Amino acid sequence: MNFSLHIDDETLERLAQAVERTGLTRNRLIGQAIREWLQRHESLDWPEPLREHFRNPAPELAAGVVDFQPWKPGEDR
Repeated sequence: MNFSLHIDDETLERLAQAVERTGLTRNRLIGQAIREWLQRHESLDWPEPLREHFRNPAPELAAGVVDFQPWKPGEDR
């Protein structure tokens, strides 16, 4: 997927230095940074069916319906 990303000059310069230092492409470094950020910030306690449900852009078209009741706050898991 292609998209446009606007980066301030200071960050762009730091990125260029990282490309030179690591030998990786700019796109690979940006992709790696996004993946690492998502790993750190995604809720690790969400069950896979619930995460998959929210990945689906059209959940009403999914084969099954996710039961959200087991993940309500205050409920035992």
